[in-house]
Amino acid sequence: MLIEFLNDYYAADFKKIHDIAGNQHLVGHSVRFDKDLFVKIFTESEMFYAEQNVNQVYCPEIYLDSVIFGDKYIVVLIDRELHDTDAEPVDEQRAAQYGEMLARFHQKVTDRVLVADYTKTKLSDRILNAVDGLKNTKYEEDVKKAMEILRPDFDQADEEYKQLPHVVLHGDFSLRNIKRYKDSEVLIDFEWASVGVAYEDFIKIFYNEVKNPKLRSSFIEGYKKICDFEVPGYGLQRCLLFLCALNICRFHVTHEREKFGDMPDRMLKTIENGNAIVELD
Repeated sequence: MLIEFLNDYYAADFKKIHDIAGNQHLVGHSVRFDKDLFVKIFTESEMFYAEQNVNQVYCPEIYLDSVIFGDKYIVVLIDRELHDTDAEPVDEQRAAQYGEMLARFHQKVTDRVLVADYTKTKLSDRILNAVDGLKNTKYEEDVKKAMEILRPDFDQADEEYKQLPHVVLHGDFSLRNIKRYKDSEVLIDFEWASVGVAYEDFIKIFYNEVKNPKLRSSFIEGYKKICDFEVPGYGLQRCLLFLCALNICRFHVTHEREKFGDMPDRMLKTIENGNAIVELD
């Protein structure tokens, strides 16, 4: 019924495409707009408004429309021929470019879009709530172990997190969300956008694709060309890594396909081993 409504509303013939994140995606040509459209359908209003609001400011050239149909929230974009970049090796130059890309994103959307602001809640309380939400799941024991290791860091991490500048985060900054379009690379997928500290957007790409200390240093130098940045203290780094792992665990528990693979397990192991994730050259 939803697709029939959209076909009629946009004078289109949409078809579903694969999406492992759980949100439904459609593509098709619209007679109404005389353009090929990419349609993102959300079941959670917070994700919908983040995607909508960020697109309107960050890339208004592709944003076309939004509509709510029953309990479904729809964002309509111009479809583009995008190509993956995650199979390409990351050298120091590319790492610096990605740092600049993230900084430009933070600079362009901060204070200009309305997204969830979790910084109003103490970081340690967010961690404790997330841990509580993973009771009776396969992650419960490992999460408890990591939390006990990090408890001594909570007070310092809470204070530092409150003092650092807050930005609008992408929320899932990694190579899978950086695509090649024509002769440039573009950042996509903003449904996880929220307010936080810049370092939170470094975690996934540092953990997966920019592991080498030289690459991380290049990334940070690229970021600092555009925006001021201060590497958080070790305790806050670990707490933010833990929160990232908890959010991924919660996503895996609520989605049949675990799109992040063993990433949360490796993050939790990093905490147990006492390793920092931002070793720099």
